[in-house]
Amino acid sequence: MSQDFFRAPITSMTPNQRARRERLTGAVIAIVSETGPENLQMREVAERSGVALGTAYRYFASKEHLLAAAWADWHGRLTEKVMADLARPDRRQITERVLDFALRQMRAFQHNPNFARLAVQVEASSDPYASETLVQIGEENQRVMEALMSGLPPEIARPARIAISSTLGAGLISWSTGRATIMDTLRNLEDVVRLVLRETG
Repeated sequence: MSQDFFRAPITSMTPNQRARRERLTGAVIAIVSETGPENLQMREVAERSGVALGTAYRYFASKEHLLAAAWADWHGRLTEKVMADLARPDRRQITERVLDFALRQMRAFQHNPNFARLAVQVEASSDPYASETLVQIGEENQRVMEALMSGLPPEIARPARIAISSTLGAGLISWSTGRATIMDTLRNLEDVVRLVLRETG
């Protein structure tokens, strides 16, 4: 592995390297939970995690990259739970399964508003490494949605995923910037899910 790890997949890291990386993203999650993402500094993350600042930059090319990685880790906890739930028998209709996932995502932000601001900040970043991480988050969301919509023909499932993801993203921005209430956001999300999946029963 090269001196800089930020382009290397996590699976290729040694256990110690993965643990160090997790300490860095864990420190970001803790700081964001407490104070939000706006004024977070790499030095503060290094001090909180116990990882030297120079070493932190070997894992993450920039603060935006680190924020994106922390956002991906936080987001991954939700999707892992959803995928675990899907492994159990579920007699609900597709619409209800998708709606549960979409509303669960928004309610997670409702309980942790600082992470809504983090998600919006990362989505607006032009940092190339942050963009790569966002692509990974998008692929993870797609994997979950495909599992939830298993059995639907592609001509219904694909535009439905796009519409639901777009509504979720727009709602997150509107709510986190104070232009919409959480109840409005949840209602709009439910309306879109039910509309685009109405023909699935």
